[in-house]
Amino acid sequence: MSQASVETRERLVQAAIRQFGERGYEGTTTRQLAEAAGANIGSIAYHFTNKHGLYLAAAAHIADELKRRLAPPPLPAPTDRAGALAALRALVARMVHTFTEDDDCRQWLLLVIREQVDPGEAFELLQSRAFAPIQMTLSTLIATLSGRHPDDRGVILETHTLVGQIIFFLVGREPLLRRLGLSAYDPATVTEIEALMAAQLARYG
Repeated sequence: MSQASVETRERLVQAAIRQFGERGYEGTTTRQLAEAAGANIGSIAYHFTNKHGLYLAAAAHIADELKRRLAPPPLPAPTDRAGALAALRALVARMVHTFTEDDDCRQWLLLVIREQVDPGEAFELLQSRAFAPIQMTLSTLIATLSGRHPDDRGVILETHTLVGQIIFFLVGREPLLRRLGLSAYDPATVTEIEALMAAQLARYG
């Protein structure tokens, strides 16, 4: 594939993330996608077969980038509580910084929320490639620290609660910034959020 072709494919994926997020799948046409990407409409068929293929490619891009940026750490031995706590703290801190400082996450949010509300094939892709691996890593670390199994119902609920608290700094970004009198998260605020989340983990220490 030529460099020009690679660049066209990337522009189509980025345009798809924006257009599908803002308009939804049914509300987005291939012509709108091509125009937003500055590409020929035929390039969608060439690279992705059809609109559905492009939609799945957009979801796959989000999933792969999320997993890469959060980069779940190698799991310590089941008996290594100190290693598990250090890994949990590091992963939570990385999640805080990603969801507060990474502008790409804000671009991805609308499409991801649409799939959460009305799960389809793209949700299964997001779940298998990004959400599930991150949730399982967190659950395994929490299980190690609390002497339970990663599939224990309580561990699953605690993991979901922890993830929800962090993600809400992205989903609920604007109300919080208004209350704080900020236009964007500044380093001091991100540090405060990180400290708050670290305090939540003290129960496992």
